[in-house]
Amino acid sequence: MRIIIAFAQLFCLLFLFGCAHLAGPYYLNHGEFEDGLKVLGQELRDNPQDALAAYYLGRYYLALEEPELAVGLLKQAAKLEPDNADYLFWVGVANWALDDFKEEQQSYRLALSIDKDNVSAKLYLAHTYLDEGKLDQALTLYDKVILRDKYNPQAVYNRADILTRQGKNTQAVKEWKKFLEYYPDGSLAVCGTDKLNSLGDFTYRNFILGKRNVTLRTLKFKSGSAKSELEGNLSLRLLAAIMTSDMGAAFHIVAYCKDNPELAKERAAKIKKHILNAHPGIASERLPLSWFGVPEVIKRGGKIYKLDDSIRFITVLKQEKAS
Repeated sequence: MRIIIAFAQLFCLLFLFGCAHLAGPYYLNHGEFEDGLKVLGQELRDNPQDALAAYYLGRYYLALEEPELAVGLLKQAAKLEPDNADYLFWVGVANWALDDFKEEQQSYRLALSIDKDNVSAKLYLAHTYLDEGKLDQALTLYDKVILRDKYNPQAVYNRADILTRQGKNTQAVKEWKKFLEYYPDGSLAVCGTDKLNSLGDFTYRNFILGKRNVTLRTLKFKSGSAKSELEGNLSLRLLAAIMTSDMGAAFHIVAYCKDNPELAKERAAKIKKHILNAHPGIASERLPLSWFGVPEVIKRGGKIYKLDDSIRFITVLKQEKAS
């Protein structure tokens, strides 16, 4: 017990006296930037050679959107510890915030000259190449990032985007599917799905469900049948979750099968039955069925696509009467 108390007292003393190793990350992680400026500002005044204090002060000013104050402190930290790649990386970020892109890029290169495996510096240097239209150079760096960080969302997304811009459609489709498998929701998923659809692939699609633009993986049925693995389908779970959280939400289940409206009706009914069985709190009338004798037409990327098989979810407007 005495040892625990002694360590607690030591921690408090170090914290109160502004030890950058403890106070620095504390204020950064808790978003208490103004308090951090006071504590570590005094620390740096007392010890101008404290690189870590200068670094955290720079980070606080960046978080407060004051890059003109941040950049000098971050440069000070990098000068005090010239072998610290992370300090140089953040100098680059501060330069980006100041629209000084030449210095930004140079900072990332310097960081990589110290630590060739610094993922953040590689990623952000790739971003600068992408902004400049240097697609091959950006792609090379994104590939290196993915080797170290397989699921990095920015690297995977931008890699797919570059392949799309280069007209490498087969590779691009594969990469967009990979991204959407990893990150099936959010604004990047919506944008990625639009780009995937513009390449003529509708494995994922965006739907307006209530007030949200939602990405769903397309429901697949065996050819000529209503057999499908619905139990583990994340799209139906998401649809049900929206209906559970918003009791006023209702959605048409719209199906189409080329030359087979009865099969389309059967598929729509099966989807509805699955949702209601899995979520008995959802009323049946909130999922009206529709099946049409004409294909769904989608316009993407200047092209028109007609889908021989499709399942859509369309929000029921309040004035409509679900049946």
